[in-house]
Parts: sequence; structure tokens; C-alpha cells
Amino acid sequence: MSKVSCEIIKDMLPLYYDDVCSDDSKRMVEEHLVECHSCKLELDRLKANFKLPKEEIEIIRNDRNVIKNISSSWNRSRVKSFMKGIIISALLFSLIILGYVGLFHWNITNVATDVVEIKNVSELADGKMVYYAEINDGYSLNTLKFDMDKEGNFYITPLRPIIKQEAQSLPLLEKGYEFIDIKEQEVVRGKEIKAIYYGTPRDKILIWEKGMYLPKASEEIENMFHFE
Repeated sequence: MSKVSCEIIKDMLPLYYDDVCSDDSKRMVEEHLVECHSCKLELDRLKANFKLPKEEIEIIRNDRNVIKNISSSWNRSRVKSFMKGIIISALLFSLIILGYVGLFHWNITNVATDVVEIKNVSELADGKMVYYAEINDGYSLNTLKFDMDKEGNFYITPLRPIIKQEAQSLPLLEKGYEFIDIKEQEVVRGKEIKAIYYGTPRDKILIWEKGMYLPKASEEIENMFHFE
């Protein structure tokens, strides 16, 4: 360790004498005083002629404590701010992802029946009912939801996301024949089906109701649903 000059030690002697310097500084002064007679005499002179008022010493000590507290508080605040930033960023990212999925992929929007045409309702040879549905608004249909109320009304509800996509050149659900196995649905749901609607309870098109005559499906339609 390099030798500390007497000028530095003499500058620190008042603080050393009043015991307001750091432990490292105190140790450095004491090590120097062991070897330096001149600085030791200077310390003796301070003891005889100079003394900081107790109030000023207390202020200096308090100032040191305040500085330490401010430094510790600032470091804690930095950590808290950093953690808050991470949490907020994660929440924003999650909201963006959920928003994107909700707008483009969650099938939660009903298709209004004023753009739907139902026709060619008939019966297949195996007893299943078949019908042709066409959605004419130019947008794709993502899924069909099947539901039944307590009165035995069966609903086939067309659903799509909030942000609609244009229909493909080869339509999937937007235009085509669909079949319903009424007997199987009654077994699964444990209740007799009295009517079948396309849409929702508030916006619906009647496809079939109990007692309605169903013509036999054409050979062309039978071939569409021949799965052997």
C-alpha cells in the first residue's frame, strides 16, 4: 500500500479527532500517526486548541446516515421499478396475444340468418336428415355449434371470429350439405328433439319440426354421404 502524504492526513485529522470519518479512514490515520511525529503533534494541537461543537458533530453524523439511507432507498427503488417494468411488460404482451386470439380465432360471433339460405331438406336412406346451407355475405364460416334447450328445440349455430375473413375459393362450411342424425342426438342428450333450427333462439330458421314430411334424398345426395 502506498504511503499517504502528511497533507492528506492533516486534512483528515479534524474528522478523525471528532470520530466522524469512516473506519477505513480512521485506520489509515492511525497507521500514519504511528510513524509520523509531525502529524501526531498536529493531532495533539487539535486536542488542545480545537473542538467541533457537539451539535455540529451530530449534524455531520446525521448527514452521513441520511446519505446512506438515500442510497439504500434509491437502490431498492431501482429494483422495484425494474420488477414493475417486467410485470407490466408481461401483462401487456399477454393482453396483446389474448386480443389477437380473441379477434381472429375465437369463434364467438353469430352469423345473422338474413344472409343464410336453407334448402333441399330431405332424408337419407339410413334415416339421417340432410339439408343444404349457404351463407351469402362473402365471409368464411369457422364452426357450427350444436345446442338444445329444455323444450326440445335443437339449434345449429354458425360461428365466426369478431374479425371476419373472406371466404375461400373452395367453400368449407359456407356452402354445402350437412346431415343430422336425429336419433343419435336424442340418445346423447337424453331428450326428444321436437324442432331443429339454424341460428340462435332469437335469430333462427326452421329446418325441421316433428311431424314434418321429409322427401327422400336424391341419388346424388345419397352418394355424398355414402361412407362405405
